[in-house]
Amino acid sequence: MLAVWFLGTLALAQSTLDWQGAWKLAWERNPGYQNALLSREAAVGELRALEADPSTLVLPLTQARQALALAEVQVQASRLTLLQSLLTAYTSLLEAQENEKVLEANRALAERNLAVARARRQAGNATDLDVAKAEANLRSAELALKNAQGQRLALVKALEAVLGLPLSQEPRLALLPEPKPLGSSLDALKEGLENRLPSLLQARQAVELAELQVSLADNDYTPRLTLEKARAGLETARKNLQNTLAQALANLESTYAQAQAAWGQVLTAREALANQEKTLGVARRSYQAGTISLLQLEQEEVNRLQAQQSLLQAQNAYWRALAALGVAAGRDLTGLGVEP
Repeated sequence: MLAVWFLGTLALAQSTLDWQGAWKLAWERNPGYQNALLSREAAVGELRALEADPSTLVLPLTQARQALALAEVQVQASRLTLLQSLLTAYTSLLEAQENEKVLEANRALAERNLAVARARRQAGNATDLDVAKAEANLRSAELALKNAQGQRLALVKALEAVLGLPLSQEPRLALLPEPKPLGSSLDALKEGLENRLPSLLQARQAVELAELQVSLADNDYTPRLTLEKARAGLETARKNLQNTLAQALANLESTYAQAQAAWGQVLTAREALANQEKTLGVARRSYQAGTISLLQLEQEEVNRLQAQQSLLQAQNAYWRALAALGVAAGRDLTGLGVEP
């Protein structure tokens, strides 16, 4: 008997997946992130080989050091992109699973409304049109549920793609933790941005390399045209750095504003759910007092489910906004991307 209970528990565990488990799988199996790690290893090997060769010139040595520094930042950027992709896939499937409860409740309520409409018509207290409307509402509720169930396979496939492995069955996803307000200011996120974003680091490295080329060409034994070409290249690199920085800052400011707005939606959804909880409490007391029908009480219960789903959607949207901001800032702001 104990063995049967254990096997049942194991099967249940295998069909459920929480965020930590999903993140660990993605960390270990996602192809994009693994490629970033391999690129860093290759950059380490290249630099070691050049440093061990006494004939290595300063320019290729500088380029190899830059390549390793860039590979390090690209690993972090790949991790943040993976976090964003996993959050999108995870929350999309989670919302679909939780929304099925709402849709099933809507269908059950539509069935009850239809039964009531038919009973009223039989008693002469409702028309054929009332029944037809109730039947249409039931068909609409059934279609919404069927469509939602049909979309789940695509959402599972999207999650599999991020995890980097196939799933034997659709896992039951656990809710994410309650989100907290953003704790970093915009100015704090701008600080050191050029050291965290691959695009900015690459642009800055291009300036440094161009400066080195000017320095190497600024002498009596190098043709003047070579020096002029190096100076022109430096000017181009500096302009590119300015443009890249401006774009990065604009993107950071935009995603920061979006995260702030998403948090505002979370607060609004929390308030709406609290209000609906109060309304449901009043409805239950009214039902006990006999002043409203069971059908009216069931409607308020469905309204609460819908308010809970709206809060879940707002919270998940905020998590996704934080992940997008993290990519723009080069820093994990969710707290969900710690090393497993």
